[in-house]
Amino acid sequence: MNKLFGVLIITLLTGCAEQRIIDDLALINAVGYDLTENESNPLKLTVTFPIITKDGKYDRKTILVEGKSSKDAREKVRFKTNFKLESGQVRVSMFGQKLAKDGMLPYLHSLVRDPSIGTRLKLALAEGEASEVLMLQIKNEGQNATYLEQFLTKLNRENFRTNYNIYQFIRDYYDDGIDPILPVFKIEKNNIAYNGIGLFHEDKLVEILKPSEARYLFLFREEMQKGVFVEQIDVGEEGEASIMLNYELNNHRIEVPATRKKASIYIELIGDVIEYTGKEDISDPKIQKKIENIITKKINQEGKELILKLQKLQVDPLGINRYVRNKMTFHEWKALNQYQAYQEMNINVEANVILNGSGKWK
Repeated sequence: MNKLFGVLIITLLTGCAEQRIIDDLALINAVGYDLTENESNPLKLTVTFPIITKDGKYDRKTILVEGKSSKDAREKVRFKTNFKLESGQVRVSMFGQKLAKDGMLPYLHSLVRDPSIGTRLKLALAEGEASEVLMLQIKNEGQNATYLEQFLTKLNRENFRTNYNIYQFIRDYYDDGIDPILPVFKIEKNNIAYNGIGLFHEDKLVEILKPSEARYLFLFREEMQKGVFVEQIDVGEEGEASIMLNYELNNHRIEVPATRKKASIYIELIGDVIEYTGKEDISDPKIQKKIENIITKKINQEGKELILKLQKLQVDPLGINRYVRNKMTFHEWKALNQYQAYQEMNINVEANVILNGSGKWK
């Protein structure tokens, strides 16, 4: 009797399960969000998914629709294809620059509410419109979604704990001690190129940092544990020289005293010289010390300029306010105008660069 009951249960469960034939499915791998000039349909949604052509070749299909909301636009996409749309394989969600300035949270909430989309969905910004980036036909690259996902994974490896996914963005959004960031991509010579980091105040894009500025951002966030430092430096009578270092972040800490009127960012880099175009003998300890001082001064100066820019924009991607919050009671923190206090803080960078080896310089 028990065996018969088990067979009946299995039969019933099998009969009730929704059958999905892979040839009938459209496995969405990227979605893009842009604003339109159409007041009745203000959202443009771009959806891409891989297909197999009639002659057996691997290709992709891109669908663009305009809608009143994210849900309305997704419903319209359904009527643009004979495939059944599946969101479980979405790898990247890209947001246009104009939409990001207007605020991303409604669209992120729509993604989070979809149970088939995981919290590891990667996010990115487009300099311009997301639809243009996702529709670009890159030679020898089949799926822009795969290309972007691999690019974002590479940036994550280079910057260690910076994961550009929906989980981290929403976590930083709701954490009142730090602001979110996202990488920015643009179209350059018929290719998709990384073009810096987008800074957010809450869920609104405020500014895009150039790649040269963004490297200091990661350095001060304690996330770029190792990397390459390439700079033009003024070596005095010899004029300017180009130097390239492979470095490791040996020490990093942020200190905020009890007065909370200032903050200090301490970093120590240990680097090996890979290339040096100056005429001086960089194997000479005196010359090495001179170069160390020049690079240290440059990091302190340009780092200070970056921080002043962040304060003026009222964005805190470094999480300085986390350290301020730790010096206060809950009620003191809630009563504080944190961005005004952040703007008025004196935040200093105190770097120390040590050349570990001179490498091959000639």
